[in-house]
Amino acid sequence: MLYLTKCKLRSKQWKGWRKKTAFLSFVILLLVSCGDRVGINDIPHTDVNFTCPINTNNLIHVGGYEYFSGGISGIIVYRLDISSFLSYDRACPYDWRDNGYVVYNSATLQLVCQKCGSAFNILDGSPMNNSNAKTFLRTYNARMIDDMTLHVYN
Repeated sequence: MLYLTKCKLRSKQWKGWRKKTAFLSFVILLLVSCGDRVGINDIPHTDVNFTCPINTNNLIHVGGYEYFSGGISGIIVYRLDISSFLSYDRACPYDWRDNGYVVYNSATLQLVCQKCGSAFNILDGSPMNNSNAKTFLRTYNARMIDDMTLHVYN
């Protein structure tokens, strides 16, 4: 009889613990989902697909860059080395709805938003410390089709 009483007591304790755990999990989920949208890039997807000659513009040299139309706020293409290119949408993840866009600063090797001042690493599009933006710039693929033509696409 004593054994059955202990089992019933443990069963009640277990049910109470499950209810408390479920409630605590719900509260944590609610708090996380109601927070600031840090880490979520809400810039809309847009199709990008164009080619450009690299011998007639600033992309002919390593470290060169060029602005193109397309994307949300335009596209910047940066030549990393002899055969590698990086391509980003110029829309700032922090204030793209207010027409915030980035420009290249060759002195700091960063992309800087003209509206909010957020700065991004040119090598991967990540936001720099103390930037308002907390998410990466939208990236696009960029590959050489031949020695003189670059294909930018998503």
